[in-house]
Amino acid sequence: MEEIIKSSNSKIILIGEHSVVYGKPAIALPIRNVKTTVKIQPTNGDIEIKSRYFNGSLNDIHSNLLGIKNLIKQTLNELNRPNTNLLITIDSDVPAERGMGSSASTAVALVRALYAYFEHPLTRTTLLKTVDISEKIIHGKPSGLDSATASANNPIWFKRDGTIKPLPINVDAYLIISDSGIKGKTSEAVEIVKNKLRFDSDSRLLIEKLGELTSQTATVLRQNDVSTLGKILTEAHTNLRQLGVSHPAVEKLIKIANDSGALGSKLTGGGLGGCVISLAPNLPAAEKISQQLTAGGATATWIERFRYV
Repeated sequence: MEEIIKSSNSKIILIGEHSVVYGKPAIALPIRNVKTTVKIQPTNGDIEIKSRYFNGSLNDIHSNLLGIKNLIKQTLNELNRPNTNLLITIDSDVPAERGMGSSASTAVALVRALYAYFEHPLTRTTLLKTVDISEKIIHGKPSGLDSATASANNPIWFKRDGTIKPLPINVDAYLIISDSGIKGKTSEAVEIVKNKLRFDSDSRLLIEKLGELTSQTATVLRQNDVSTLGKILTEAHTNLRQLGVSHPAVEKLIKIANDSGALGSKLTGGGLGGCVISLAPNLPAAEKISQQLTAGGATATWIERFRYV
């Protein structure tokens, strides 16, 4: 068979971190400029994996990649091709443990490539169900948000009750994503917020406010109100910082971005590290902000046009 190449997006949470745990909505965006690509070729011998984390036979893959191993084996069984000899090359731009859906992005690209290699039709329902094989091993009880967004063409409106639906938007602006270089600590951050809510009524008000800001965001996304969107992002970050889930490196990047002309900035994902998102009205402004963030210590930056058609 000929080689096949398939890809997937990464993702960021635009707004709704932590409040989504308590039944409020969240909005996630597929990031098309930060991708995972999987190439499959015929080969002799065992199934071979080439990636930044492991090179060698699938049977020898180390335990922290068990999700990927099971995903590949179960998908091949489903396709009735369990003993096919394949060289699978995984090339990912998505940084791990930064809240950008690295594992889901890899899984989506893998499933797409395997189905395409064997010329088998793949529905979105089957894609998400199959990706869940690895996501359950990696994350225990995944919400489904990462895989839904990594495989989507449009923003996602998400609630913990299982609501995952496309979100219509009409925004002409740019997002700058900057990596603090610090691995995010989602489970630790969730526990911090949980403990605050037990004893602090002000923290409960912050969660309510984050839910309100997310609903407001859905409205301004339809209205192309970029200025208000920037203010909402900044206010959301203020609430997240008060909940105790920011980090000095994150705060530094936010100040640099806002001082460089960003309309608003916030952390994205669980917090205690990870990435920052900043809003710019046009590409020249985004490029200037990106340059300043790199000069100020961001280990990587990406610019994404905030427009989905």
